[in-house]
Parts: sequence; C-alpha cells; structure tokens
Amino acid sequence: MRARPQWVVNGLERGIELLGQEPERRWEALAGLGRDALGRAGASPAALAKRARALADRGDLEKALRLYIRVLEAEPDDTASMDAAAEILAELGDGEGARELVLKSIQVAPETGAGKYVLLGHLEHGRAAIEAFESGLAILTRDHDRLEEADGEGGRAGEEAAARARALKKQMSSALTAIAKVYLTDCLSDCNSEEICEKILDKALLHDPENPEACQSLADLRLSQGRKGEALALVRRTVDLCESLPEGLIPSYDFRAVTARLLVELSEYKLAVAILNELTGEDNEDTEVWYLLGLCHMLRRNPKLCREALNRAKLLLEQSGSVDTHLLEQINSLLARRAVAESEKEKFWNPRWWLQGDYAARPAAPEDAKAGVEFAVSLPAVAVKKPHETLSGLDLTPQAHRLPV
Repeated sequence: MRARPQWVVNGLERGIELLGQEPERRWEALAGLGRDALGRAGASPAALAKRARALADRGDLEKALRLYIRVLEAEPDDTASMDAAAEILAELGDGEGARELVLKSIQVAPETGAGKYVLLGHLEHGRAAIEAFESGLAILTRDHDRLEEADGEGGRAGEEAAARARALKKQMSSALTAIAKVYLTDCLSDCNSEEICEKILDKALLHDPENPEACQSLADLRLSQGRKGEALALVRRTVDLCESLPEGLIPSYDFRAVTARLLVELSEYKLAVAILNELTGEDNEDTEVWYLLGLCHMLRRNPKLCREALNRAKLLLEQSGSVDTHLLEQINSLLARRAVAESEKEKFWNPRWWLQGDYAARPAAPEDAKAGVEFAVSLPAVAVKKPHETLSGLDLTPQAHRLPV
C-alpha cells in the first residue's frame, strides 16, 4: 500500500484536532483553512455563513468577517454574504472595502437586497447617496406591494404577509428619513430642499408614526424654521418613542447626542443633562458632550458641576494634540463666569460650529428664525444593543464630525 502524501496526512491530523476542540475554537480554526480543507473538515459554505451571522450578532465582528471571507472564496456570487461582510467592514472602519463589496453585490444581483443600497447610501454623499437610498426604497416598496397582495388571501399565510409588510413599512420610513437628511446637509443649497425634505419626512411618519429618527429630523427642520413650539413637541415625542423601544434596543449614541443638542437649543436643560450624563458614562472622552453638559449646568445655576464638566472638556482638548481654539475660548469664558443668563446663551452656544467644509457655508436662517441656527446632522435612531447594531441602518458619517478627543 502506497504511503499517503504528507499534505493529506497533515490535513487529516488537522481535521482530527479540530473535531476534538471546543466548538468556539473549532469555528475559529476553520476560518483559517483553505477551501479544500474546509470541505474535508465537513464545513459547508452555508454552515460557515450561519456561524458568521451568529458571531456578528454577538459582536465578534473580526471572527465573523474571517468566516464570511471563506464563504466568498467558496461561493464568489453569494451576495447575502457580500452584504453582511460589507456591513462588518464599514463598522470596522473600512469604508472603501465595504463600498467595493456592495458595488460587487449590486452588479451580481441588482434587483434583490434593499439593505446593500441603504448601506451604499450611507457610504456616499450628495446625489449619489440619494440615488442609492432611492434604489433601496424602490425594492422595499416593490416587496411591500407584493406582500399586500398576498395579505388579501387570508389565513395564516395572509397574516404572515401582513406582518412582513408592516416590517417593510418601517424600513421604508427609515430609508425616506435617510434621504431627507441628505437634502438637509449635502443638498441644502438645492432649490426647494426644505420643501422636499418636509414632504419626505411627512411620508416617512405616515409609513411609521413611531419612527424616532423621522420625528427627530422633523424637529430639527422645525427649529431651523424658527417654529420652536412645534420643534419642542417633536423632540419630546422623540424621547418618548426612544423610551418605549422594545427590550434590547436603545437609541444609538450619536442619535442621543443630537437629541441632547436639540434639547439644549430649546432650553430643555433637565432632560438634556439626563441624556448627556448617560453619554459620558458610555464615552468619557467625547469633548462635545462634556462641553454641552457644562453649559447646561451653568444655565441651570450649578457652577460646581459646570466647572467639573468644562475642566474635563478642556483637558481632553489639550491632550488631543489639535486644540480647537474657538472651543477653548468658549470653555475659558464659561469658566470665568459664575452664571449665564438665558439671554446670553447664544454667546456660548452655536450648535453647529463643529461642522466644517460645505456645512459651514450654509445660508443663515431668516431673522425671525434666529440667525445662525442651522441644520443638525442627525444620526440613526435605533441601535441594536444585544445583538450588535447593523450598518444598513446606521449613518457612517466620519468621526471627524465629532470634536477631537
């Protein structure tokens, strides 16, 4: 009997070793095997994809990505795995890699998978972003209409179709809100951008009246129009919606930060402080949050708490290596005061000053709408806490839009 080649012996020994490992270590080791070795180990692409989804759901993104890479090596046209891997790449900070995968997925299967178009919209800017979101919205609308037809059949199948149709309406609402945000940022100078945005947000809330993201965006629009009463009612509604989210879901960090800014603009300091304190517990190196917290405490006549927050913001700025002189001046001015009257707030409060580039050149609001108030970059409302949040529903605005820390 001829001796087996050494590579076969090595493969068998590796397979035996894998089978004897704990399940977690076995899957991790499988991610390091080649396509042929995967087959010998009895790991099908479908099994690997299923395990990758489980790893991603619990936040083990790098392990999940390695498994998806193996799946795509075995099944190059598996667009579901492409889309999942693209989301992970985007969340890990590789926006260009995510974009390449999404574009490949669109090339292979342009008529399926609304999520990849939504992710592409978050990776693009301006008109390109709007076109991507609209493509995703078109797929969602098509699928929703088909389900509504099935709903008329009645019975269990009809009930299931109705439930899926409701879920698609929520996704349609999110896609519409994403489009509205682009009109209020990248495309603000376009003709009738505010009017277009308002119609889009009205439609988003018609699809899903409990969409906190759409509610917050409309509040931001109302504030920029000088309609503070409506803006305040909408922000309070946003907070109520976030508090009533199903168990396991929380508003994303960035969404809560935007909500806090709106509350400060509308002089709702008590609620703003509660949100800002929660944010500092999650990230104690966010300069903007510490500054807003200090300003709120000053306006609420709590000088001790104000100094603690502002000194923290100042320390973070000085440690960053790229000090923002404007913010440092504002911090030092507040530290020299014992109180700030509401009428003086605008001296220390420019809620959009951290935005740069084209954002800084936006036209001012009308005189009766308090000149200087512009549009916020509102980030998505809902993040999945456990399992982890997915990028198809997230804004991927670069972190440079936050203060340096």
